[in-house]
Amino acid sequence: MAHAHTALKVNWDERFKLPQGLRKWLITLLAIGVILIGIGFVQSILGGHAHAVEQAHAHHAAPWLSRLSANLLITAMYLLGISVLSVFFLAVGYAANAGWYVMLQRIPQTFSHFLPIGALLLIGVTLGFSGVLYEWTHTDVVAKDEILQHKSGYLNLPFFIARLVIILGGWYLFWRGFLRNWENLDATGDIRYFHNLRRLAGGFIVFFALSWSVASWDWLMSTSPHWFSTMFAVYNFANLWITTLCLITFVAAILKLNGYLSGVSDSHIHDLGKFVFAFSIFWTYIFYGQFMLIWYANIPEETFWFYERIRAHVNPQYVPIFYLTIVLNFLFPLLGLMSASIKRNKVWLVIVTSVLLFTHWLDTFMVVMPSVAGPAGGLGLMEAGFFLTGISAFLLFAARRLEKAPALMPQHHPYLEESLHHSYEPM
Repeated sequence: MAHAHTALKVNWDERFKLPQGLRKWLITLLAIGVILIGIGFVQSILGGHAHAVEQAHAHHAAPWLSRLSANLLITAMYLLGISVLSVFFLAVGYAANAGWYVMLQRIPQTFSHFLPIGALLLIGVTLGFSGVLYEWTHTDVVAKDEILQHKSGYLNLPFFIARLVIILGGWYLFWRGFLRNWENLDATGDIRYFHNLRRLAGGFIVFFALSWSVASWDWLMSTSPHWFSTMFAVYNFANLWITTLCLITFVAAILKLNGYLSGVSDSHIHDLGKFVFAFSIFWTYIFYGQFMLIWYANIPEETFWFYERIRAHVNPQYVPIFYLTIVLNFLFPLLGLMSASIKRNKVWLVIVTSVLLFTHWLDTFMVVMPSVAGPAGGLGLMEAGFFLTGISAFLLFAARRLEKAPALMPQHHPYLEESLHHSYEPM
């Protein structure tokens, strides 16, 4: 294809091939992650005897099993969240009639391919370890607990499974619809497929808004079923949304540094940096709003959740992590990305997003681990291994999918010219 009036020399037949050096790095990280999981697992079994009786009684599982289950849920939610929010990223672009992101769309499209795998992983974890993750699944516990009895009309296993199937099935069907129209638009350039994408985007955004809230309550919040928070679904969205933006930015910067994405300019990279900066502030606003409202109201049914995470005499291992996430998820991107010009520095963006990918993983960790494992949990070799294994396996999968793409540059998108001419010069 020939496109005039653009300063970029675009290679429309550009194909991706994972550089050997990056492949070795990812495989090495994956291997290290698996080894750390193994060492951490053995340590958890051998080191958990002091609390074994107490924890087994309180959580219906041995401490090592509670910790393993928590890690599996964190990893499943983290990776599934990235894949479905990549679809959301594109859907928002279609609904807003945006054009700037078109040259970058292969990246979130590739991430979205993990959605079926992530869905199966989450189903396996939530159902296979339901007795460990969710105390409301135990009839003997519910029978002795008035609060759980009042919630039993919603928190019961058959209804939980029904919601799980509806949510994941809906996400999958919408993704299949997007995928079919992406491929047809790329192949034919028929504008009808673009209009189909816009209609799908409107439906998906509505379904996603409702289903994400229910998913957040079911899969994460119900690990602490006595807790009440009207802001948790938004908080969970803010956390995994900024995670998704960070991974899109990270991959875009890496590809540019390796000579790919010839149609992507510094202005596109700058806009990704702005998204990471802006939604880091948004995450802080939601984090503060949830914490301050609960702290100020001082209602026992709400405050105990934070009490377990910020009181050193209860769970000392979680206190430094709680404050570390505030500093690194807010102050680090605030100061590190405040300058307009630095948002174009691809090496710096790789560094910032790498840190944020881990610290927002810590955010999900702080939701799940204290509720599921309690004093038996913590941040150690097993947790580091799960993070490294999850993110490196996801990136290897995404790289493989990107290698199979017909071209890195979209071929027939109606806003191709607008994206090519997208320009912003910082003051």
